[in-house]
Amino acid sequence: MTYPNPLRVVTRNLTPNIVISSCSFKRFDKVNFGARMALFNYDNSVIVWSAIPYGEEVDKAIQKLTGGSAFDVTHLIIPDKEHTMAAKSFKEKYPAMKIIAMESVDLGESCPIDYTITSKYANKLIDASVLEEIGIKESAILKNFQFVYLPHHANKELVTYDFNSKILFEADLLFNLGNGEKLEQFSPETGYPEDYNPYLGWSCSSRYLHPDSTVGRFLLNKICNTAQSAEGLKTIYNWDFKLIVMCHGNVIEHDAKTKFKTLFSSVL
Repeated sequence: MTYPNPLRVVTRNLTPNIVISSCSFKRFDKVNFGARMALFNYDNSVIVWSAIPYGEEVDKAIQKLTGGSAFDVTHLIIPDKEHTMAAKSFKEKYPAMKIIAMESVDLGESCPIDYTITSKYANKLIDASVLEEIGIKESAILKNFQFVYLPHHANKELVTYDFNSKILFEADLLFNLGNGEKLEQFSPETGYPEDYNPYLGWSCSSRYLHPDSTVGRFLLNKICNTAQSAEGLKTIYNWDFKLIVMCHGNVIEHDAKTKFKTLFSSVL
């Protein structure tokens, strides 16, 4: 699994206090998946979701988010057990940063997990009261986020909901590749030609990984273990989300709940 070097990133605002940074990424060093990080600014506390490697491009994203105002990177949310590669680079830069992750994630002694979400909270709404039970006291998390943990998903997905913006953030629960749109993660801004086709060669099968594909729905439901994740998926669907930000593929900015229901129609 590789990020490009040098890393080229396209960063844009979703809201005045949320930016997303998108870049290319290859699964198994061969398959074009793309990657995406989100940054939130709540009262000058910067919360990182799904980190990409820390460096100049991340600094630019933080500056875009904060406008040059004073800030502190206070939390990193790891969205599933596969999205951990860049966590240490943030911890080295911001050693006081707290990490929220699910059980089974071990980043070593130099990068401890501060708040662990366990199967005790499987498929349930993780709101402020539950977060406090887990040990989280910081208002930047308690006042702005809710979560659902899907431990039966192959990658143990921790889905994040920013209820102020009504945006859902997920890593591998839903992909949005091959939907006929040009991919933001493989664009001229990230170092690719305007006419680049990300679905050639080893990447040919990734074109099916989106909610409107029969093949994609089969694969994503299998990875999710939908029957055992049903209550969690219903809890997620009950959120009033308008957008879905995923790690792999274009952000779903229209009909997000419809797309989610299409993908998991067997339990919704």
